[in-house]
Parts: sequence; structure tokens; C-alpha cells
Amino acid sequence: RPHAMATLGLMSIDGRGMPRDRTAGRAWLEKASALREPVAAYNLALILLSEGGEQDVARAARLLVVAAEAEIGDAQHALGVMHSKGMGGVAKDPEAAARLYLRAARNGSLSGEVEFGIAQFNGEGVPKNEAGAARHFRLAAARGNAIAQNRLARIYATGRGLPRNLVEAAAWHILAVGQGLSDTWLDAQLKD
Repeated sequence: RPHAMATLGLMSIDGRGMPRDRTAGRAWLEKASALREPVAAYNLALILLSEGGEQDVARAARLLVVAAEAEIGDAQHALGVMHSKGMGGVAKDPEAAARLYLRAARNGSLSGEVEFGIAQFNGEGVPKNEAGAARHFRLAAARGNAIAQNRLARIYATGRGLPRNLVEAAAWHILAVGQGLSDTWLDAQLKD
């Protein structure tokens, strides 16, 4: 029953099979979230985060915990971001953020994969491991994430985490630029 409420809420918000009605959709998400339905909790958290009030962000954090415990990768990523920034009443905790990013990556979140790679490359919340970070960037880059493509191009250009390879760097850079992510530093490194 709670899952059906969540589905009705999302259908109403999107106007799938019924007239679009954000108010009714949110009401269904509220009811399902009160019953700790993780999909509803995650989507209601997104709505609250978009509204941006301090109380909304704090409530969104609590809802993201419900969704993250249910192994929803994008919720784990969002909660990790909250831990990395210390927002919404969530303690600033780089280790908790890194753990959540890794869980998110394991649950298919491209954003989680990229954030964990960044944390690992920089040694924020986890031991510094440039080669490990390169593996995460490669996985997300292969799935089309422009940020990961850019990071992988930089890794190849500098030889940090992988052997230096300017041809690979140029290839990944071109893919990232094709998605609108420019990088003047890489442009300069790869101009010849």
C-alpha cells in the first residue's frame, strides 16, 4: 500500500495516466513517507531540497536517511553531500560522506561513483588512493558522466593514478567537452 501511494504521487506530479497535479502528488508522497516508504521519502526529500528553507532541508535529510537505508543510490549520494557540507542539521563528516558515496556507487549512482572517486583521489574521508580513484572515474566515464570523463582526462594528462597517456586524455576530454564541460587547463595541456 505505501508503495502504491508513492507511485500515485509520482504519477500525479508527472501527469502520467492522469492530469498533472503537483499538490495531490505531494500529498501522496507525504502519506507514503509517513509510512517510511523509501521511494516516496527520496522524492519528497528532493521536493523539500528544491524549496530550500532551513526546516525543509533538515526534514529532507531525515527523509534521505530512510531512502539511504533502503539502498537507494541517489539518496545515499545526496545524504553524502549533506555530510560533506554539514547541511540540514547533518554533521559535517567526510568519512560518513565517503562511506555513503561508496554505497551509492555500489547501488548504481553515477554521482556517487564520481564523488567517491574525488574523495579517494583527494584523501577526504578515505585514504588517498589515486589509482583507486581512477578506476571509479573510468567506470562513471564509460557510462557517460562528463565530470568523470574530465577527471579521467586529467589523470591521463598528469599520469597520477594511471600511466600518462595524452591520446587517452584527449579522447576523454573531447567526450566531456561534447557534453558542455570545458577545461582550459586540459586545452592547454593537449594543444599539440
